[in-house]
Amino acid sequence: MTNLSARWTLVMAVAMAAFFTIAPAALAAPADLVQKHQEMLYPVVVVEAARGSGSGTVIFSAEVDGEWQTYVLTNHHVVASAIKIKDEWDPKLQEEVKRESRTPVQVRWFDYNDYSREIGTRGQTADIVAYDATLDLALLRTRDTERGVDYAAHLMPEDAPLYLFEITWAVGAGLGEPPFPTEGAISNLDQRIKGQRYILSSAPIIFGNSGGALFHRSPERERYEFIGVPARVSGTWTGVVTHRAWAIPRSTVREFLRANDFGFILGDPPAEEEIAETETPAE
Repeated sequence: MTNLSARWTLVMAVAMAAFFTIAPAALAAPADLVQKHQEMLYPVVVVEAARGSGSGTVIFSAEVDGEWQTYVLTNHHVVASAIKIKDEWDPKLQEEVKRESRTPVQVRWFDYNDYSREIGTRGQTADIVAYDATLDLALLRTRDTERGVDYAAHLMPEDAPLYLFEITWAVGAGLGEPPFPTEGAISNLDQRIKGQRYILSSAPIIFGNSGGALFHRSPERERYEFIGVPARVSGTWTGVVTHRAWAIPRSTVREFLRANDFGFILGDPPAEEEIAETETPAE
């Protein structure tokens, strides 16, 4: 081998060694991209009810009293077809009474490789444990009590302020597709629809996004936080206005959870048991 050939072989060997040493780091996903996946995309799921599907957001997954509990927040109208209330004759009372039945729903997670490639889904059966048609909210609990899930949304603290122009991300399973993000900004914080408060965001949503999540980023807490549940989209005679997207705010979500005895999801302390005072009878 000539000196020139030897030098060329050495240069190529060094270059290849450098490539295989540097390439994995160069190809690693940026830290912020990883955070967006873990804190916004992965907590959002597809919810399939008796008729149709929508979105949901994992808001709690932890071990409670020796068993795992995982809760998914969604809209009431997403699971309304799984709730039946009908009049039935009660032979004991000798009158008609209203009876309710709730059909289990299915919750599906999507898995990814390299923070970019969808590789399949995982599903669980879930029960509707609370709902409020007026607030348009429902809470699901998955039936798996042996395992939790890795990613749950961070709820924005109730005393932290939101501002117009803040960047938002809406994540949901629009038109039945795997959950995907859109970006916009907070446009209105004080709108009321049928007496209920809503946040207006310009992050576009479409049918199927209902029950998903609206997020913002907190620079103070260095994380992406859940600030609302996409529930409505504006429309005119010409069609749907996707960038006028309405979300149920966190204050309503907290009200709903506390009213249905799920305040522990918010970190509320357990309710203190009332101690009945007894009087010693006079002798």
